[in-house]
Order: sequence, then structure tokens, then C-alpha cells
Amino acid sequence: MTTIDYETKYAKDFVDLDLRYTGVESFIKQMAAGKVRSLIVNGPPGVGKTYHVEKYLTQYCTNEFKSVSGHMTLLSLYAALYAYRAAGKIFVLDDADSIYSKVEGLNILKAAMDTKSNRVVSWESSSGVLNTMGLPQNFEFDGGVILITNVGFHNGSGKLMTHLNALKDRSFCIPIGDAGEDSLFKQICYMVFKRDLLTNCGIPLAEQLALVDYISENRKRLYTVSLRTVVKLADIYKMDPINWRTMADQGLVKVAN
Repeated sequence: MTTIDYETKYAKDFVDLDLRYTGVESFIKQMAAGKVRSLIVNGPPGVGKTYHVEKYLTQYCTNEFKSVSGHMTLLSLYAALYAYRAAGKIFVLDDADSIYSKVEGLNILKAAMDTKSNRVVSWESSSGVLNTMGLPQNFEFDGGVILITNVGFHNGSGKLMTHLNALKDRSFCIPIGDAGEDSLFKQICYMVFKRDLLTNCGIPLAEQLALVDYISENRKRLYTVSLRTVVKLADIYKMDPINWRTMADQGLVKVAN
């Protein structure tokens, strides 16, 4: 049976990861205080970007914040920014590639995330719909914007990366994790042994090493290697602490050709 001391083996990597997550916390704390106006949290899927952003917003943001994940129309974006335009309020876009894949969405975000002291967001199309919704054709935006994205860490288009870079130029940007199986596994170890991921999932301390060993031993066979893999493995363990390996082999591992 594997008896690797992951904390010792990946000690230097853990220091780097700790700095990254601490950086996210520091910037969100300053954003909640109105001192940071835009932030991009960038990284591959399944490294805890959304979890940590929401955790720190709940911890530090005394004003309102809103998080939208997935598809969003341009008009909905404009309305949301208007609703969260006051200083101290924060609007979060979580993997909403459809917004900044379009020039119009990109321009709205560029206006909201700009470095200018006075940021004015405008809607240049017909004002009829805006009047119906009670929205002005332009407004000053003093709130904060956070983008959570995995663009650059999967098979996204070059266009998306170009647009994201235009937003990075206007924002603080913290990359969490790196692409690649080895890097993702180190991130799993960090979250388990330094951030109590499996403890929070209800797995006894005495069994946590066995679950991490299972992921290490089956890295080449698993469908994905990410924090979601750990959570699914924890769910399997809780369902059947005796036969969890067999269930994991059936539900998490690719069928051999």
C-alpha cells in the first residue's frame, strides 16, 4: 500500500498555492472595502475558483453581491451592473464565456472594469426596452466586478483569450493552478491536507490518505483529475466505506480498451 507523505513531497508547491489562494482572499477583502474595483480569477476547471471567491465574499462583503454562472444575455448583464453599481457592491460572472465572447459584452465589461476614476457604462441600442425595464441609457459604475474563468486552460477559442486579455489589462488577475495532470494532483493534495477538503466532506482523517492514494494510483485511468473528482470519491466512500474502491473503479475510471 502507498504511504507517501504528500505534505513533505509537495511542500514547495503548497507554499506557492497558499500564496495564490491568500492573494484571492486579500484582493476580495480590499474589493469589499471599495479599494479594488475589478478582479479576474483564472485557472483550469475543478481547482476551487468559485468555492473560494464565494467563501471570501461571504466573509468580507458587508454589502450586496451577486454571482451569475453560465449563460447571460447582454441586457441582463447591463441590468445587473446597474443594480450593483454602488460602491461596495460586487457582481460576479462565473464562467460566462458568452458575455465576453461578443464585442458588445466585452465593451460593457471593459467600461465597468476600467481603470478610470469615473467608469460610465452605456447601452447604445434602442432605449425602448431600457425604458420598460426602468434602466437609463448610461450610468456611472462604482461597484466591483469579479470574473471567474477557465479560459486559457481548456479548448477555448483564441478569440476568447484575446478578449480576456483586454479585460486583464484593466484588472488585477490571479491565476489559480496550472493546467496539466501533475499540477492538478498537487492542487488536490493541497486542498485535502492544507484546506481540509475531505474533512469538510465528512471523511474521517484516518481514511483521507487512502482516498488521495487511490487518485494518485489511478491518475491515468480517471475520467478527470480535479477537486470534483475528490468530492465524488468522498461521496462514494460515504455510501459504502467497505467497498468504495470497487464503486470508484466502476464510476470514476475509464473502461479499458
